[in-house]
Amino acid sequence: MFEGFIQLSPTGVALTMAGSYIMTVFASELYLHRSRSHRAVTFHPILCQLFRMWIWLTTYGVTAKTWVAVHRKHHAKCDTEEDPHSPRIHGLWTILGKGTLLYRKAARDADLVKAYGIGIKEDWMDEHLYTRHRFRGALFFLAVELLVFGPAHGFLIWLFQLSILPFWASGFINGIFHVVGYRNFETKEDSRNFFPIGIVFGGAELHNNHHANPASAKLSMKWWEFDSGYLVLRVLAFLRLAKINHVDRLPAGDEPRMRRHAAGAAGQ
Repeated sequence: MFEGFIQLSPTGVALTMAGSYIMTVFASELYLHRSRSHRAVTFHPILCQLFRMWIWLTTYGVTAKTWVAVHRKHHAKCDTEEDPHSPRIHGLWTILGKGTLLYRKAARDADLVKAYGIGIKEDWMDEHLYTRHRFRGALFFLAVELLVFGPAHGFLIWLFQLSILPFWASGFINGIFHVVGYRNFETKEDSRNFFPIGIVFGGAELHNNHHANPASAKLSMKWWEFDSGYLVLRVLAFLRLAKINHVDRLPAGDEPRMRRHAAGAAGQ
């Protein structure tokens, strides 16, 4: 029986999955989220193509424009009846278990994508590959990984990769992070900072900080908070692979200003 060109040990499989997870976090949290959705950072074209290719290969039907549009509407209508994925409206377990279905329902709304996807231009690669063949990337990657790693390991790695964005990234962040944690800002929605050390989700754990300051490339606001995604951005900026456009900081001892800032940002 064919076992693939690269025969991985259990440790090799685990490391491949870990690398895939890190790459998906970078592609979703740093590229789709902070760069394309909120324009807090601009990436070098080479990195943009790398992130776009990875999203095409490891998701089923996700495009930059639809992801950005659905996320922007989430901010604009957060935790209201019009929010595409609010645990307050749909229930936490629905977001965790059926969050992908809620996303796909919103992504099929042409009016939503047109209104909230403004500024996201689709180029030749989108027209001929990423958007036109958005459901084929994952299937192509499955064939490649079965060939490279063999049927057992290849399918296991592919299945894990396909689950990262819908469950761990989208479901967990959109669900748990609106229910569990602490708040630095009294925003109008239910966002929480799940944990002050943002490593596992690339800094997205600081969810309340983000909802209060959506245009900020840095999500940590207090000295004891840590945003690993911003650290990566600083390194990429040093290497001239990224440009940080905007950073917000928590106003020290200025509660009225903080409330105004939070209230204004929540409506974005």
